[in-house]
Parts: sequence; C-alpha cells; structure tokens
Amino acid sequence: MRWLLSWMGPVRAIDQSVAAGRPPIDRPTLHFVDGRGLLLDAAARRLYLLNNSATLVLTLLDEGQSSAAICQLLTDQHAVAPDAAARLVADVLRQLESAKGDGARGPAAAPPAPAFRRTQGHVAETRHYGLHRSIFRVDYGSRALCEAVHPLLEGLAVPVAPALAVAIEAAEQAVSIVADGREIGFAPTVDAAAVAVRASLTQLAVERSGGLCAVHAGALAATGGALLLPGHAGHGKSTLSAGLAADGFDMLSDDTTLLVGQPPRVASLPTGLCVKRGAYDVLAPRFPRLAALPEWPRPDGLVAKYLMPDLDLAWAAPERLVPARWLVFPHYDAGHATRLLPLPRLDALERLLPGVYFLAGTLDAANLDALIRWIEGLDCYELPLSSLGEAVALLRGLCR
Repeated sequence: MRWLLSWMGPVRAIDQSVAAGRPPIDRPTLHFVDGRGLLLDAAARRLYLLNNSATLVLTLLDEGQSSAAICQLLTDQHAVAPDAAARLVADVLRQLESAKGDGARGPAAAPPAPAFRRTQGHVAETRHYGLHRSIFRVDYGSRALCEAVHPLLEGLAVPVAPALAVAIEAAEQAVSIVADGREIGFAPTVDAAAVAVRASLTQLAVERSGGLCAVHAGALAATGGALLLPGHAGHGKSTLSAGLAADGFDMLSDDTTLLVGQPPRVASLPTGLCVKRGAYDVLAPRFPRLAALPEWPRPDGLVAKYLMPDLDLAWAAPERLVPARWLVFPHYDAGHATRLLPLPRLDALERLLPGVYFLAGTLDAANLDALIRWIEGLDCYELPLSSLGEAVALLRGLCR
C-alpha cells in the first residue's frame, strides 16, 4: 500500500533543558507550505510530509469531522467511490497511528553534559569577548593557552564589562571549555583549542540570543536583504561566501546563521570566515593576505585559515539585523554547468530542516509556523556550480 505520509526527519533543539516544565504536546498539528500539508508530532519531534489525499482527510479531521462524514464528503464533492473513500480514510488513520507508534519513543535523548571539576582553579590570563548580545569573560588556565587561542578571537575583544565566565583549562593533554559548571567544548590538543573556543562562544551567544533558531548556513548582506547559503560540508558554501564577499557583499555569518526577532531576521556573527586548504588557490587572487595567514588546526583533524572581519573582508556591524530575501543551496560539482535553478519552498524547507536548531527547546507548532512564514517570504534556489566566478555573477544579479 502506498504511504500517504512521508517522514521528513527529526527536528532538533540546541538546549532541551529550556523546555523543562512545559506541558507535553500529544496532539499532532497540521501546517501548510505553498498549499502542501505537513504534520508535526511535537512530542516525538517528527515532521511528516503529506500527499494531497492525506492533507484533505487530516484537515477535515482537524475540523472535527467524523470518518463517516469525511467519506460522504469525498463521495459527494470529489467523486470518489464510496468503497474507495472508506479505504482512503482508513489508510490515513492507520498510517497516522503507525507513525505515532514508530515515533513514540522519539530520538534517543542526549546524555546530560557532565559537570566539570576544575583541576587547577588558576587563572593566568583573562580576556573579554563580545558576540551578538553576549559578553564573555574567558579565563585562561595558562599563558600558553591564551597565546594559542586569543589571536583567532582578537577581533571579538571588548572592554571589561559584566560577562558570562568561561574557563579554558588543560585536561591532561587536551583542553576543556567550561561555562556554568558544564563542559561546552573540548579540543584534543592545545593547537586545536582556538577553533574549539570559537565554536563554543558562538554556541553560547546563539543559546543566549532569545532567537527562533540557528541554521547551518553561511549568510551575506546585499542591497536588498540577506542571502543564506545552506549546505553540507564540502558543498562549497564557504568558498562561495568568500567569493561574494570579495565582490562587495557584507558577511553576516560563516556557517551558523542566527534568526532573531519578529519577523525573524539574520544577525551578524563576526567570527571570521573559514577557508579550507582546497580553496586556497581559488581564493588567493581575491584575498592578498590569504597566503600569509596562519593555518589553524581544527578538532576534526583538518586545518584551515580564517579571513578576518575588516582585515580581509567586509562584515556587517555586530548589532545589525538583516531581513532574509534569498535561500540558495550551492553544490560544487566540477562536471556540471553553473546554473541558478528555482526551488519550491517545500523542497527548500525539507532540505533546510536537518540543519535547523530551535532555541526554545523542541520544535512546537508556533515555532514551525514562524519558520514556515519566514521561508514563504524567501526566493529559493539550488545552485550547482563548477565556476566560482560564474556563481558569483549569477548571485550578484539575483541579489539586487
């Protein structure tokens, strides 16, 4: 039997503890994107895509219609034979119950972050950094740690002010990053600590923002608004971001895009733009300092250089919020022509969701509606590209 509901995948949250104390949501809710139906099971953190038949039946059920009344309506208004209408309604209800059963357990809960026991308590150096609306007092357990980390964060340095305390301490041969008594980050070596601290401060700033969600995407500001470039690692979004920045776009974020406010707008997170080794030769003509920039080891074992705000490229002011206008999914493929292809918003939402992290705990109906309203205001595209220059030219023409 053909399935009427298609699982779009789990929905995610950065901090499940934020949702503690909320009453459980047991009843699935219906939502619509460009006329297509979605069913959210918030309790199991699952979102389903409905076909037209399932959308109609569940809409009528949501309006309080009985199964018999729905069968009669299908027969009278949609010319469905009575036996076919009964099978359709029964199939939708059966598959709905099956989906509930499959999702009742939900995704495995992440284990709580272990409390970190400070092994030294000694503070050798202290620096203050600001990101979005948060200020962090970073206490380094040794001068060597400060010398290893601070140069990458120097652009975020701010004057002394009330701040959240963050401790950077050696943990045997590794480095632990601690805030509010919990370990929020970890680096296997001192050399890899700078990139890990950068990621941890970004996570803290996002968690404390009061925003709707964070999206795994780069973002840039153009004349008419913000352009978001979501994509998996290796799809070329950072290289494309750098090419656009060299062409006059202002950077907003590297790979974590924060949506805040009502309606949601893109916040500026000036942490620098990561450039991996494979992109050095492509970007060197556009960034004269690139060859001389240091390489930073990452916790994943790779190395990268970071183009810094104001020194290498233009970055939007830290307090700036920009309305999103375009959502473009780049995908580098040397064997394909560079083309900008319109993408239905429902398809864009399905691609985007695995990289969306909701900040209010788990996804609920109100937050999903906010995300849907946001994406319905965007022009969505996919961008297979083999030429950085051609891709930049296409997006420059789009973002006017």
